[in-house]
Amino acid sequence: MRSTSGKLFIACLTALWLSMAASTLASSNPLLSVAGSSWRRDGLIAESALLLFTFIAAAWFAEDQRRIRTVLRVATITGAAASLYGIAQYFGWDPLLPSKAYQSGEGIFTIVRPPGTFGHADYFASWLVMVEFFALALRGLDDNRRWRATADIAMALAAFAIVLSGTRSAMLGLLFGGLVFIGMARPRLHRMGMLLLIASAACLGLLYVSPAGAKLRARVHWSLDDVRGGARLILWRDSLRMAMGRPLLGYGPETFTAQFPPFESVELSQAYPDFYQESPHNMFLDALTSRGLPGALSLLALCALGLWSARKNAALAAGLAAAIVCQQFMVLTIPTALYFYLLLAMLVAGTTTPHLSEPRKYPRALVPVTATIAIIWVVFAACLTVADRSMALAERRIESGDVAGASVAYRTVQRWEPAGGASDLRYSRAMTRLASTTPVFATSIAAAAEATEAGVRATKTAEDRQNAWYNLATIDALRNDPRGVENGLRNAIKCAPNWFKPHWTLSQVLELTGRHAEARREATIALELDGGHDPEVAATSKKILSSP
Repeated sequence: MRSTSGKLFIACLTALWLSMAASTLASSNPLLSVAGSSWRRDGLIAESALLLFTFIAAAWFAEDQRRIRTVLRVATITGAAASLYGIAQYFGWDPLLPSKAYQSGEGIFTIVRPPGTFGHADYFASWLVMVEFFALALRGLDDNRRWRATADIAMALAAFAIVLSGTRSAMLGLLFGGLVFIGMARPRLHRMGMLLLIASAACLGLLYVSPAGAKLRARVHWSLDDVRGGARLILWRDSLRMAMGRPLLGYGPETFTAQFPPFESVELSQAYPDFYQESPHNMFLDALTSRGLPGALSLLALCALGLWSARKNAALAAGLAAAIVCQQFMVLTIPTALYFYLLLAMLVAGTTTPHLSEPRKYPRALVPVTATIAIIWVVFAACLTVADRSMALAERRIESGDVAGASVAYRTVQRWEPAGGASDLRYSRAMTRLASTTPVFATSIAAAAEATEAGVRATKTAEDRQNAWYNLATIDALRNDPRGVENGLRNAIKCAPNWFKPHWTLSQVLELTGRHAEARREATIALELDGGHDPEVAATSKKILSSP
């Protein structure tokens, strides 16, 4: 790593980490920025591990570039296995997850979007894009015929899994990366290759028109109805406006969910009135809102360095270009960030000349420092594992009606959860459902008490405070506490002024308590923010507005 590109790479990684550390210190929620949110866990601790891993990997590759081939082999095999799992999910076989969790729509318009083990199809497909080009790079580097054949199979499986996921950004990235590869490598298309491409396209076409392709056709139908990809353009505009509020340090890693609602425009709310915006859906805007200009510029510099270093490796250059295009429509999660940074490390290491020197002993003075860092990461991982397992146990016990057992399991969550209470809202909602559905009176009372206790805590600990306050208002409604309901709804409105639901519910509460003028005002706001999406909102609002 003594080359110019190696030194620049280290400088970019350092700048990226410093920007994240500074934004964490100035964060609107420092604990959340350190530990990470419940949906992606990408706080300072996890990001520090990723960046240090990237630096070590780059140095390891630079020492002996044959190691790149070894890692590409591993990435190809694991990518093929993951692709097979995603393909199996599409066809209805899933031993790990309930298939309804990634299905939506009804009847002939039911779509299935295989998420693999990534939680969402978008993140799974964006990871497979990099797998595709890792396999392509392996095919060019490896002389072993078996490994070249393995790479061919992995590329076919990854491409098929991406198509079945229905992720348009991944398909766009795959197409763009393919064009970059063709432009740089200028590969010759042999007759056999052409026949394989034609046969693959024909097989995909047959699948599309067959009964097994019904869910794929439904996804195409949905995509044609939403050619702009949702409200991303409006979301990007609102996110940029949010970023300008704190341009130097941002709002802190993982705080977008809590900080964005006040900046959400009426236009975005009307387009998707009850949608949970967990991120800006753009890699660079995510860095800008969370870490400010230094973080966004550091990430841009890192990508630019990777592209500049990619001149001699068409497959990896195409992979980086594809990943960057794909990430313009989503944000990095830990698995996708791992492969993204690993790809950059390969490209930078490929430009360095191996430096042969005598092996040096590890400095003893650094042993306590590295040991402390390692212990922090091990403890953090252990906390996440215990807390997640205990939360799953609590939810299973709630489903079985065991309130006491669920309470014991959740106390373990509270002791071990790194973010300090981030699961309170999730636990409160589960207990509320049990309290309102169980036929056993004693169970209902005990569940309601647990739901209330956790619901009150959630208004201070939840990442999405607007949902926590609305949840507490729901609990107060079950307890027949109109003042508590109104207080919860008004606080939800303070957290998310352009969310229609608390305005709509509050209008009904005010109408029932005889405050007609206030009720009409809230009903007018709710009707505007809903944008005509929900007939029941229009019906109740018009009824309130027409009342004397």
